[in-house]
Amino acid sequence: LNTLCEVFYGYPARELKLVGITGTKGKTTIALSAFSICNSFGINTGYIGTNGIIFGGRTYESVNTTPDVLEMQKHLRAMVDAGVKVCIIEVSSQALWQNRIYGLEFEVCAFTNLYHDHIGGVEHPTMEHYRDCKKMLFDNYGAKSVIINSDSDISEYMIKDTCANNIVRTSATGNTDCDIYVQNSRKSKHKTIPGVRFDLYIKSDGGIKGKSDVFLPFPGLFNVENALEIIAICQALGIGASFIVKSLPNLSVAGRSEFLVLESKPKVLFVIDYAHNGASLEKLILAAREYTKGRIIVLFGSVGGRTYTRRGELGRVARELADITVITSDNPNFEDPMAIIGDIAKEFYNADKEVHKVADRRDAIRLAFEIANESDTVILAGKGHENYQLICGQRVEFSERHILHSLDKEAILLSEAIF
Repeated sequence: LNTLCEVFYGYPARELKLVGITGTKGKTTIALSAFSICNSFGINTGYIGTNGIIFGGRTYESVNTTPDVLEMQKHLRAMVDAGVKVCIIEVSSQALWQNRIYGLEFEVCAFTNLYHDHIGGVEHPTMEHYRDCKKMLFDNYGAKSVIINSDSDISEYMIKDTCANNIVRTSATGNTDCDIYVQNSRKSKHKTIPGVRFDLYIKSDGGIKGKSDVFLPFPGLFNVENALEIIAICQALGIGASFIVKSLPNLSVAGRSEFLVLESKPKVLFVIDYAHNGASLEKLILAAREYTKGRIIVLFGSVGGRTYTRRGELGRVARELADITVITSDNPNFEDPMAIIGDIAKEFYNADKEVHKVADRRDAIRLAFEIANESDTVILAGKGHENYQLICGQRVEFSERHILHSLDKEAILLSEAIF
């Protein structure tokens, strides 16, 4: 089927430089940030991934992170016809397992990290299977350059069979043996936006090219890891380090550490993030804690019909790290939302923590909004960029941003009516 689709659409991938990014976390942030920098630099670039298919100023919805073979080839052809020169693709482990990208050759492949996720049911049978499916990207798809996060203990395993001539290693923990690394990472803010400031080092021909002082508008060490891979990808595509560094403070990605400051509660920080497993939620809460004088209020659920092990992970993280937890729905599909909420809530048995169980996510967001006080941080986790809820096989329109802005307007009108 791949070969037939390639022939039918005239081998569009041969007219593009392809960048493939795989790993458990960070793919979307890295892909969309590199996409933004490339287009700003003047390289007509497309994107395929969790947030859809984007090129030529338009966004097309896609059911999977990495589309099926027909959709992939159709959009690659449309990109070529629109003058796109580079396409950055989030490559999922299941896409590699199911040969959805069979026949493609990549200019650059990048590995972010590996955490326990997507195991069981209709997904991967074991962690080893999950790992080795991701490894296929570096073994079988002709990458000329490979970028790895050396802070992940699995990174060298992932590339041990690669034929790539150029391997770029990055480190957010100051490993000076790496090609791109940072030192003196510290929390920082630009206006009201929490972020990280660090000293960036890029090696060139075995020596240090120089040090740059960089502000990144995303909090947490995990986002520094992402930033280094963004830099490496853009460099591999021919963009100079100075342009990349100047671009980093202006980055933003929908649903990834997306901050909202609302007029009615200007001293409460609202965060929308796609964190939907234990590792992601833990890193997000710990990063938010560094910038929060008040309480951490976290709202989340877990998807129905699959990834059952996530429920306990999410509950344990919230129990240990959040001050107030609101457990709600997140794409319950055909499963009873209260059954999913109950699975998560088991982790709070005998725990001395404030927990609310609200099946309707809109009502849950209202609750979190109303109980938030000055200096608190409210984290809405799991939905991120998604603008729908999956209920009984149907996508029902649902936007956390719109809900928050609507609540903000209500609060302002109520305040004006009182005074």
